[in-house]
Amino acid sequence: MTEALPTLAFALLATMAGRGVLARFTPRLDPAEQWGVGGLLGLAVVGLLTLFVGLVPGSLGWWPLAVWLVPILVSARYWSAPAPLPRLGWQETASWLVVGVTCAFAFLAVLTPSDARDWDTLAYHLAVPKIWLHEGQIGFVQNIHHSNFPFTIDNLYVLGLRWGGEPGAKSFAWTFLPLGALALFGLARRWYGGAAGGWAALAFAAVPVVAWESGTAYIDVAHGLFAGLAVCYAAGSLVRGDAWAWPLAGLCLGFTLGSKHTGLQVALALGAVTLGWLLRGPDVPPSDEGPQARRFRGAILAGALALVLAFPWYAKSVAYTGNPVYPFLPGIFGGREWDKWRADLYAGEQATFGVGKSPLHVGHAVFGLAYNPGRYVNPGQTEGRGFPTGSIGFAGLFVGLLWLARGRGPGGLALREGFILATLGVQFAMWFLLSQQSRYLTIVAVPLAVLAGGAIVHGRWKQMAKGAVALQAASTLAILWLWQVPTDWQVVTQGRQAEYRRRAVPFATAAETINALPKGTKVALYDEVFGYFLDVGYIWANPGHSSWIPYEAMESGSDYARMMREKGFTHAYLNFSPGIVDPKLTRRWMEAAGLAPGDPYGPVEADLMHSDLNLWWRYLTADAVRRGELRPMQAFGSNDGLPRALLFEFAR
Repeated sequence: MTEALPTLAFALLATMAGRGVLARFTPRLDPAEQWGVGGLLGLAVVGLLTLFVGLVPGSLGWWPLAVWLVPILVSARYWSAPAPLPRLGWQETASWLVVGVTCAFAFLAVLTPSDARDWDTLAYHLAVPKIWLHEGQIGFVQNIHHSNFPFTIDNLYVLGLRWGGEPGAKSFAWTFLPLGALALFGLARRWYGGAAGGWAALAFAAVPVVAWESGTAYIDVAHGLFAGLAVCYAAGSLVRGDAWAWPLAGLCLGFTLGSKHTGLQVALALGAVTLGWLLRGPDVPPSDEGPQARRFRGAILAGALALVLAFPWYAKSVAYTGNPVYPFLPGIFGGREWDKWRADLYAGEQATFGVGKSPLHVGHAVFGLAYNPGRYVNPGQTEGRGFPTGSIGFAGLFVGLLWLARGRGPGGLALREGFILATLGVQFAMWFLLSQQSRYLTIVAVPLAVLAGGAIVHGRWKQMAKGAVALQAASTLAILWLWQVPTDWQVVTQGRQAEYRRRAVPFATAAETINALPKGTKVALYDEVFGYFLDVGYIWANPGHSSWIPYEAMESGSDYARMMREKGFTHAYLNFSPGIVDPKLTRRWMEAAGLAPGDPYGPVEADLMHSDLNLWWRYLTADAVRRGELRPMQAFGSNDGLPRALLFEFAR
């Protein structure tokens, strides 16, 4: 718990600073909205500042201490007494109680070590910041292409890891849950009045993937909040004539683009719908601020502001890789140590999510997202084994359909809500045509939460909407309880974090052995991406990650060992876990390497393996072991007589 306290204290300071600025320049916001949105923007600004500072060699040694001055100085300049928050009715109070329980469940996960279900947290969200901290600056991370993604939110983990380790970093992700609920509470209350705010906050927290990810270091919750708020503020400014909302739309869109590449989809959808809305002319009510031209001007300025905020991330990617959206679109932009084979491999992995691109499968996608996200969550997406916390829930989708069912006309679908639903429809279409990962749709779950509050207060089917949100909240809490809460509670209260990690993630035990190796150790990891556990140098060595290791140019195990030594490697770790590698493939590799009775790979096998780099590295490593160039050091675990992993040392 103490490891999380610095992050929580810093987040409070950033929230105070952000609220002070918003209160000065956007006084029309609801007081709760000022606190929530102020906190979100305050943290994002710190993440962006960390990029500029972190590029300076050695800066990450002192920046985590100096960064505290940023919110303190901003608060001193812009702080003003906050407006009193209105008294809550019983519905708002009940909603916040459930939101509070959800936050508590998520915070238990923050204090519990991440396991393999929390895949990307360990693979890169925390691993890359840890590497940068070790190196003292932000830079190019060899073979982990994710390090070139927009990292506005991930940069906060640099700070959290420095002063609180893993819980300190994950606490930053957790803060977006209460701040997001507060922001949507204020926004919905300002738009719809009554109890809409409480129901909107509850609808947001009740999204299963939001509740689960808030206990991890995934950034989809923060990304979805910025994307959803950008759409809502654009709708308010464009349709309602709230000219003051355009800067907020631009800020939120900028941080959407600066936190994940899917922000480009949000920008395209929002831009397309905005342009269409502006060109409609007479159907759009005139602005209180002036003629229609001012709407165009406001939209252009908001877009320009978003591009300015996002530009540093894409410029950094160009500087390091030659591609602003590396590793995507290599056919257009190229990219460092990337080629068509690797691009096709990556695209193929992205395409394994969901149910295909046929329009006939749209219904499956909608219902699958709502209650059965097995094919939209990894690992195991091709077999439908994804876990239930990956769902975006049925309540938001149901409420969206209720709004559409209202139709146009008196008491029907208003222009503002129509604008939002049109934008969400374009976003969903792009999601369906690209990578169908359920967590990517937090960008639509956020505006739908706001619309849920409106439907409950002003909709034709108030009770149906209210029942859907309440049922979703109960379902999500039940999922968390059955899925993780009892285990998390036991781990946290009994102080069994290290024991839990060894039991939950097999590589954790091997990592302890590797970390005890001499200074200067550098490990090539094969079929293992949880290098976050290591305190020594490492590389994801599988050929699909990069062409930096030229497997194509190697003809034997001797070539392989020589090249790896030249690149500074001292050890290699091969993961043979059955869920990762087919046991038949492992058994044949053991025979070829001379570690089990059997023959080396024959000429026919070698020719077949040479045509596929994913197999060729296995030939090379097995040949290196048989030649004595790669010496076995230790086996870890066993399964059906086979090791789950092996650690080797390169012969000198």
